[in-house]
Amino acid sequence: MSYDKQVDRDNPSCIIILLDQSDSMRDPLAGDAGRSKKEAVADILNGLLYELVLRCVKSPQEGPRSYFAVAVVGYCTSGPNRPLVQSAFSSPLDAADVAWIPDIAANPLRVESRPSPNGSGEIKTPIWIQPRSIGGTPMCGAIDRAGRIAAGWLQQYPDSFPPIVMNLTDGEANDGDPLPWAERLRGLSSRDGNVLLFNLHLSTLAAEPLLFPSSGANLPDEYARTLHDVERAARVHARSRPCTGFPCRSGCPRVRVQRRHALGDDVPERGHLRGQGAALNRVPR
Repeated sequence: MSYDKQVDRDNPSCIIILLDQSDSMRDPLAGDAGRSKKEAVADILNGLLYELVLRCVKSPQEGPRSYFAVAVVGYCTSGPNRPLVQSAFSSPLDAADVAWIPDIAANPLRVESRPSPNGSGEIKTPIWIQPRSIGGTPMCGAIDRAGRIAAGWLQQYPDSFPPIVMNLTDGEANDGDPLPWAERLRGLSSRDGNVLLFNLHLSTLAAEPLLFPSSGANLPDEYARTLHDVERAARVHARSRPCTGFPCRSGCPRVRVQRRHALGDDVPERGHLRGQGAALNRVPR
């Protein structure tokens, strides 16, 4: 398994983004008191989606090609024991588990005019994801949903570059231990490699952004250490027999989780998100 499959129209790839929409995401972003974490993450995800669209355009005479299908899964709760794990897209993109890039390009919620980063005027910015924050953090349910999406994708595209899952969260799962769910997710594979799992943790504490920490000792809060421990514990059980996929029974054999943990007091730059999505580098230019 070498993760070297080229992404093209015959062998597309799937990107699954898990988006924490719990109540704590309304807190200010460290270093940017005028912007909440939910607003910052929505801006970054909208920029990432737009970049995916542009990367799939190969000729001005045609629209974007179907190199990627994308799922954005929001997770929060609407009351005690009432998890909401559902597409963060709006209609019509929420009609299926994944939305293809041409459909994403054709269906933004709106297009806003925003100041250019270099101050030279305004740029048009398509918006697909709205900021949201309510209730708790059903992270286990979100990982389960990602596993079901990935399993369905792999049945249809067994030779593709494997799905990439990115979990953006500032908190701790309140619906159980996320470790078994992450293990099962990582146990899914195409012929090119196992599903890639990345955790991107947002902290309200002022600290230098940290990418791929080898130890949890210097992480600034218990939530970051929890995500790191999830990944570390999975490696301890790397020699266990993999499970057969989703849905899984509780307590099934544990398998390796590839550790990809980014930490920071700021939202990762879109370039960092891009760096964690190796499939982008497999798109033909």
